[in-house]
Amino acid sequence: MKDSDLSKKLTWMIALLAANLLVTIVMAGALVLGLLPKIERAVQTTERVEARFQSFADEVQPVVTAGAGKAIETIKKMDADRLSETATEKTDSLLDAAAEKAKRFLDRDEKQDE
Repeated sequence: MKDSDLSKKLTWMIALLAANLLVTIVMAGALVLGLLPKIERAVQTTERVEARFQSFADEVQPVVTAGAGKAIETIKKMDADRLSETATEKTDSLLDAAAEKAKRFLDRDEKQDE
């Protein structure tokens, strides 16, 4: 091959590679521009879903808080009732023991009087 033929072929190959690079860049740009609306739609959908979750959380939060408050109140009431029952049982047993002791003393006093 002659230098001029080689030079022409190299010039032709460089031009083809440059054209290939240009086409690749244009296709990538077209792909990005084509996907932009879809990406924008996905972002909008995500924002809508996030807004729905936030509104749901805003609606549910007072109910959950009230429910938790009611549950705590019920537990405290149950604890108070249990403590009251325990105190009543202990008081009853103390009163029964005191009555039994008084009865024994009275019986002993009556036996001594006879």
